[in-house]
Amino acid sequence: MRSAFAAIMILLITAAPGWAADADNGTARVLALVRKAYSTITTIRARFDQTEDRPGVGISHREEGVLSFVLPDRMRWDYQGKKPHRVIIDGSLVWIYMPSKNQVVRRKMTPEEMRQGAGTFLGGIDRLEKDFTVRSGGTGSEGRYVLKLFPKSKKTPYDMIKILVGPDTGIIERITIYHRIGNVTTISFSRIERNVKLSPDLFKWDIPEGTEIVEP
Repeated sequence: MRSAFAAIMILLITAAPGWAADADNGTARVLALVRKAYSTITTIRARFDQTEDRPGVGISHREEGVLSFVLPDRMRWDYQGKKPHRVIIDGSLVWIYMPSKNQVVRRKMTPEEMRQGAGTFLGGIDRLEKDFTVRSGGTGSEGRYVLKLFPKSKKTPYDMIKILVGPDTGIIERITIYHRIGNVTTISFSRIERNVKLSPDLFKWDIPEGTEIVEP
């Protein structure tokens, strides 16, 4: 799921200008605001709060942690709490380390995943307008701009993705994914720091001795 959020952030930051030109005026203005904001950013560090609501079974799950992001394609999600774990996205590779299971899941994303939102959109940027219908959702809480992305493919695991953008900063503050099975996953960002120094070691992976490696 973290790779999907990475995908949407990179999608908005790097979307081709022609996409905005084909969008309605409200959508084009917000996309231009986001691109302008991120054009001056090389790194981001932020707190995140993630919730997953499963209405069908009456379950809501919450996690929080720290995101480290080197644009355009390196991310590290450090989940804190009772069961800390770590997700590193480096190019098309995803590593998920779960100490409680003594296990690392390592996988390479396909070009289709990267393009359609189940990956990091590191490839296929010029085709994004073919994969999504993007609409303005007006303004949301505290005057934030809202963008709604509707996948054109029926093979994606979600029906819609909603993004909240800071009206003064152009920074993405919240991303919500509405899954086809009815679940809703939301990540909100706070304490957002731009152009901070992030060590390259954050995105290197040394597998602890004795850890099981799973490659699905």
